[in-house]
Amino acid sequence: MQTLVCFSQPQPAHTLVDYLSSQRISSIIEHSDDHYCVMLEHADDYTQAKTIAAHYIDAPHDPRYQAASWESQHSGALLGNNGKGVFNQALRDSLQPMVAQVRQYPLTYVMLLINIVIFALMNLSYASSLWVNSHLFIVPLNELGQTSQWWRLLTPNLLHFSVLHIAFNLLWWWILARPIERYLGKLSLLITFVIISLSANLGQLYVDGPNFGGMSGVVYGLLGFTWWLGWLKPQWGFTVQPQIIGFMLVWLVIGYADVLFVSMANTAHTLGLVSGCLLAVVWTQLSRFGSTSAR
Repeated sequence: MQTLVCFSQPQPAHTLVDYLSSQRISSIIEHSDDHYCVMLEHADDYTQAKTIAAHYIDAPHDPRYQAASWESQHSGALLGNNGKGVFNQALRDSLQPMVAQVRQYPLTYVMLLINIVIFALMNLSYASSLWVNSHLFIVPLNELGQTSQWWRLLTPNLLHFSVLHIAFNLLWWWILARPIERYLGKLSLLITFVIISLSANLGQLYVDGPNFGGMSGVVYGLLGFTWWLGWLKPQWGFTVQPQIIGFMLVWLVIGYADVLFVSMANTAHTLGLVSGCLLAVVWTQLSRFGSTSAR
C-alpha cells in the first residue's frame, strides 16, 4: 500500500477513489485520527494517480468526478437511473480484492461470516446443532429475565433453515448494509442493526412464540431505512428502485396470505420494515444538528 493523498473529510476521498476505480486504478481509504487517506494498492499506479489527484484537488467540482461516483455502486444506490442491475454491480464488486473489501466494510463481512458459521454448525452434526438450539434461539421474556441471556434477543437473526433461506437473506444484507456502513459508518450500521433486530424479534416472539429465525426482519428494516433516507435526504445518494420496493411489499403480503410451503415470520418482516423507516426519520433529524453525516 502507498499513500496517495489525505483529506480531512470523507467525501473527497470517496469521490477520488471512485474516479480512480473508473481509470482502473485500485485504491482504498484508510481512516486514522481526523484524516481519510487514499491508499494505492499497486505502486506502479502512483505516477498516474498523483496526476489525477493533483487535478482533482485543483478542480474538485469537475463533472467527471461526480459522474464516476454516480456510476459506481459506491454512490450508495442499489439501482441507479442508468438501469444497471444490482446483481451486475454485485458481480463486479465480488471480483475486487477481498482484503480491500473487508477493510472497507468490516461489519458487513463479519456478519456474513458469523451467519455462515452458525449455519454450518446447525448442519454439521447433532451435537453442534443441539448447541445452537440451546444457546441461540430466543426464549420467552420471563425466562430471559431469570437467565439474563439477553443475547437471545439478537441471535435469531443468525439462524437459517435452508440454503435458499440463508442465500436470500445474506445477499440482501450484503447489498443493503455496505452503503450504510460506508456513508454513515460502522457504529451507525451496528445501531441500526440492533434496533431493527429488537423490534422485529420481540414482535415476532409476542405474536407467534420463540420458534423462528433468519435475517429477513433486518433485511426489511435496512430496505425501509435506505428507502426513506432516499426520500427524506435524496442528496445523500441512497436510492432504491420502485420495482424492488414493490417486489418486497408483494412478498410481505404473500407471507400473510400463508400460501407458501414454509411459514413466514410476518410480524418480524413488518416490524423490521416499520422500524427501519422510522430510524431513517430519526437519522435525518439528527443530521440537522450535525450528529450524523453522509455523502
